[in-house]
Amino acid sequence: MSDERWLDEDAGPIVPAYLLTKGRTVPASEAIDLIAVIITAGGLTPPAGLGPEHLIIMQKCTTPTRLVDVAAELGLPIGVVRVLVGDLHAQQLVQVEHPPPAPDASVLLEVINGLRAL
Repeated sequence: MSDERWLDEDAGPIVPAYLLTKGRTVPASEAIDLIAVIITAGGLTPPAGLGPEHLIIMQKCTTPTRLVDVAAELGLPIGVVRVLVGDLHAQQLVQVEHPPPAPDASVLLEVINGLRAL
């Protein structure tokens, strides 16, 4: 196997995404929705032992940011970011605000019928 495949001239060695999560595919705390809002809790002084990706997430989420936007900004798969945010949430370093539940279909039909009646 050639080392060229795993090297990038500017960045150095390329790390496969699954190594960032140590092979985990499920968040440590709870399921996190794509449109959940992530906010850094407390200060920006994280405990030792966090990876650089965890630190970047904490920096990006000083203002409320949706999980899907964090993944897009990091350029990482959404599943990887879910696991990383789950790690931070389990350590109470970020807050996860879940989106409100979708309205009942009958309510939406009533709204549509009301608009048609106008």
